[in-house]
Amino acid sequence: MVFRTLSLLPASVPKRHACVGLDIAPGRLRIAVMRRQGGRLHLQRLSEQAMEEGLVQDGQIGDFELLAHACRQVLQRHAPDAGAMAMAVPARAARAIRLVLPAASNEVQRLAQVRAGLAAHGLALEEQALDYQVLGPRRNSPGDVDVMALGVPALMVEDRLALADALALPLNAMPADGWCLPRFLREADGDHAAVLHLGASGNWLSPHAAACLPLAWRSTHPLAALVQELAPLLRPAPRRLLLTGDYVGLDAATEALRKYAGLDAAIPALPPGILVSDMYAAALRPAELAPFHCALALAAEGLA
Repeated sequence: MVFRTLSLLPASVPKRHACVGLDIAPGRLRIAVMRRQGGRLHLQRLSEQAMEEGLVQDGQIGDFELLAHACRQVLQRHAPDAGAMAMAVPARAARAIRLVLPAASNEVQRLAQVRAGLAAHGLALEEQALDYQVLGPRRNSPGDVDVMALGVPALMVEDRLALADALALPLNAMPADGWCLPRFLREADGDHAAVLHLGASGNWLSPHAAACLPLAWRSTHPLAALVQELAPLLRPAPRRLLLTGDYVGLDAATEALRKYAGLDAAIPALPPGILVSDMYAAALRPAELAPFHCALALAAEGLA
């Protein structure tokens, strides 16, 4: 199974309709509703709803019917004019491998090269959905390009396709959250910022573009252990460290990284240029907005 360029079925959203970023987290369902107006993104609604525990475990859907019912309720209440949606596969379920491939390859050849590269790293291709992103020319090697290859459990992708079908909405994008979320948050800082995600859907660090490193740290561990684990991963130190996720101690983690690691750590607000009509969203502090970052990034990806 193959899904391409981190944006599955990249259909356009009619101008009169909005795109919904649907973030399915353990115990929570979060949505961001956006539309494009005059070349700018317009945030119309943020909402979250508690769900039964166990509906989603490690990114895999447990009870499909209950999850579809919860999603349908939220969409009918908060996004009745949605024309498309975007969902993510979790970073911790994705296997990303950097490859060096010939620049002259066409798409068919490149896909074959990606398959071979992932197989060489031990992925069982019959159980994986494959994707790749061309990062750019290989430094000092004009005949080659750097490619980030991605493998995701095929069942996880198929479940999300089935969920979109059950909700009767076109699925415009299905990226790995460890790729689309850092890209969204870096809009103001460029590649000079690192992104740290802490929350129920996983703990990971994106030290630079197209990189996502899983962390052993858990929310039950002291923050000192987080600082210690990050220290060797953030050398050289990034210009800024952007924190995101639904970890309840995100403010405290930010302060600990400033104080003990000497980092310019911050919880970002909305990227510049996004119009906000939702009074609830406009009133949120950055730490309160952070749990919605993934839904926001997905909505933006669906409108790209």
